[in-house]
Amino acid sequence: MKTDVEETLRAVRSATIAGDYTQLSNLLHILEKNEAMLGAEDLECLKRIKVEAGRTADCLDAALSGVGAARRRMADILSAAQGLTTYDRIGGKATLPASPSPGRRV
Repeated sequence: MKTDVEETLRAVRSATIAGDYTQLSNLLHILEKNEAMLGAEDLECLKRIKVEAGRTADCLDAALSGVGAARRRMADILSAAQGLTTYDRIGGKATLPASPSPGRRV
């Protein structure tokens, strides 16, 4: 028998994969309500919930890692758009301006 917690954890995983952050917020409230009713579950049910929670946590960790990678990539792109940073023999830093975009070259 599936529990509401298991179904909610699956829904969290699906919403994470789909990038549906509004749905994630709603599911968090549902999960908190279902968590309060866990005391009456049997041992096998709790083991299944633990497995589902682990899968969901792995999915959320992967999503967080992807968001972090995207933020770093965007920072790299913005930094490159500002110009190239170089260093001379004694460690002095110099920033060369970015070249104009191909559409603006004269």
